[in-house]
Amino acid sequence: MHRLGSLLSHKPLLKPRTPLYSLILSSTFSYSPNSTEIFYDHLLKSCKGSSSLKQIHSALTTAGLITTSPHLSAQIIIKYAKCGDLNMARLLFDNINVCYDEPTSFLCNTMIRAYANVGQCFETIKLYSFMRKTGTFVNNYTYPFVFKACALNLLVREGKVVHGDALKNGFGSDLYVEAGLIDMYAKCGLFVDCRKLFDEMSTKDLVCWTAMITAYEQAEKPVEALILFKMMQQEEGLLADSIAVVSVASAVGQLGDVRNAQTVHGYAFRKSLIEELCVGNSILAMHTKCGNTEKARLVFDMMMERDVISWNSMLSGYTQNGQATEALLLFDEMRDSDCQPTPVTALIMVSACAYLGFLHLGRKFHDYIVDSRMEIDTNLANALVDMYAKCGDLEKAVDLFYGIPPTKRNASSWNALISGYGMHGYGKEALELFSRMQEEGVEPNHITFTSILSACSHAGLIDEGRKCFADMKRLSVTLEVKHHACVVDMLGRAGLLQEAFDLIKEMPSPPSDGAWGALLLACKIHGNMELGKTAASNLLQLEPNHTGYYVLMSNIYAASNKWKEVGKLRQDMKNKGLKKPAAFSMIEYGKDILGFHTADQENPYRHEVYRKMESLAIEMKLAGYLPDISCALHDVEEEDKEHMLNYHSEKLALAFGILKIDHGMVIRITKNLRVCNDCHSAFKIISHIYQRKIIVRDANRFHHFQGGTCSCKDYW
Repeated sequence: MHRLGSLLSHKPLLKPRTPLYSLILSSTFSYSPNSTEIFYDHLLKSCKGSSSLKQIHSALTTAGLITTSPHLSAQIIIKYAKCGDLNMARLLFDNINVCYDEPTSFLCNTMIRAYANVGQCFETIKLYSFMRKTGTFVNNYTYPFVFKACALNLLVREGKVVHGDALKNGFGSDLYVEAGLIDMYAKCGLFVDCRKLFDEMSTKDLVCWTAMITAYEQAEKPVEALILFKMMQQEEGLLADSIAVVSVASAVGQLGDVRNAQTVHGYAFRKSLIEELCVGNSILAMHTKCGNTEKARLVFDMMMERDVISWNSMLSGYTQNGQATEALLLFDEMRDSDCQPTPVTALIMVSACAYLGFLHLGRKFHDYIVDSRMEIDTNLANALVDMYAKCGDLEKAVDLFYGIPPTKRNASSWNALISGYGMHGYGKEALELFSRMQEEGVEPNHITFTSILSACSHAGLIDEGRKCFADMKRLSVTLEVKHHACVVDMLGRAGLLQEAFDLIKEMPSPPSDGAWGALLLACKIHGNMELGKTAASNLLQLEPNHTGYYVLMSNIYAASNKWKEVGKLRQDMKNKGLKKPAAFSMIEYGKDILGFHTADQENPYRHEVYRKMESLAIEMKLAGYLPDISCALHDVEEEDKEHMLNYHSEKLALAFGILKIDHGMVIRITKNLRVCNDCHSAFKIISHIYQRKIIVRDANRFHHFQGGTCSCKDYW
């Protein structure tokens, strides 16, 4: 317990002759006590910094109001807490109590509220115990904040003791106390107790309903939250306030329910609730989680007031919905505004750079973080490891990983580098890191196993992958559909199609499109048309409008010269309004990104690039290159097929790189689809002819071409 002392003996914190001091003194003599209290109350409400707060505190002490006006002293305590100076708040609280024979409930509740609001759980409980020991009256304003503190630290036992006290003291049926109890039990994961308490309430007001709805929403039980919300409206006739709308919007966002998102948005607009910042932020986030970034941006643009949460929600929405370029543009707007980016902003933008895969952007943003002197905590460090791996600089990712202090590395740290090794084809290194992770006492989770199984798949480490899959049961990690899909992919790439198919049939839950998609891709790689038909049939039942699956099956037919079947599939796509995704490759050129389409006729460099590609074709043939015409999936003459292969988008990008990028620099290309066999062979030969290092990121993985070989060892 803090030692009690006298604040009156301290030197004034407000220096004489300052403008604020003069204003306060002159006002003191010209106002009645009530007017003075109103004046100081106004000053406190407009006070934003700790320096001004200390000046006002000193003036109140000099005027003797700090002990005679509980309202003003309470406001000072709350302000100190908001400024992060809890020690000063407590010192003031202790000194005021010295002036009274016994502590007052009002000031004790104020101090408890200050502790609870900043998460000081144990101080909250100690002060509550002090109130009980000194006989200070505990009321319905005390309990909710004590319950809040218990909830923040998951102190179930202590919370139940305080619950018992509330019942003994006759506050068991107080609505505010019950709402606090519902929140505490829910956050502690005791939903049976929580719902039982709620159902047994004789009277439920909006606060209690909202507390229960929020409890379900925060526990990621959105269906239960919305059912309860409907009951609140239909059975009680209660209208949602801003707090309820925030919780309902979050629940709708978790479900990705576009129709209900429109309903919630409309309600918030009609009731003018959307004008409140917290509601506007929740509606914005709801639309992004439903995939509707256009609607979210409309909300964002119409907001009269924005805070950093508004900006971060919109940036996150763009990034999570595959619109990283828009996120980068919005970030520039944020920097031009009066809102300062935070480490959370940095985390979002690092993810955007990782999605795009452009190394110069990633480096630029990393430099910005360092120059801004942002704290790089473990989460941000993990994101940087992931970003560099996805941008093709695995060495930097490794350096950053080992730069994280061993005591601060968590499972996500290890997962990021294991995944990085896997996507670059370094399966053995991924397995070694996986072993070290366990040796250092870090428990693998479901993400770890997704990463390590994927790494085994990319590197063709079948036996090791089988062992990792079996280890999941030993380590009590729940087998999920995505893990089965990884193993199907691993077996399928290795040509073990029947074993992969058997695994799908043995899955405990219905196979996902990921599992069937992995099998279909394997059938395409290994030319198994019959099993491919089975996979495609199941896929098109699950995802009837997924263009990629039609294209894969079409390619299987084309490779077997089944042009009639190819025609049927293409007609089916046309009837459904589906279009084959155009092959598109991008190359980093200084600070610019240039894009190339297959047989590009619009690129400003097309003439010199086409000439270079023609000379490359001759040089490659002289070096022993034979075009793989099976990759030209059109019913045309062989000579035409060979000509078509020369103008694949990645080859055009490479020709540009050979022409424009200095010899000592790495050529970095990103393609939206899987690299074909012919381009893969061509890149190996060109890397040897020109002695260039070429890094290609396709839809599945990275390929490092150097000296005529590829890091994937021709296994992809």
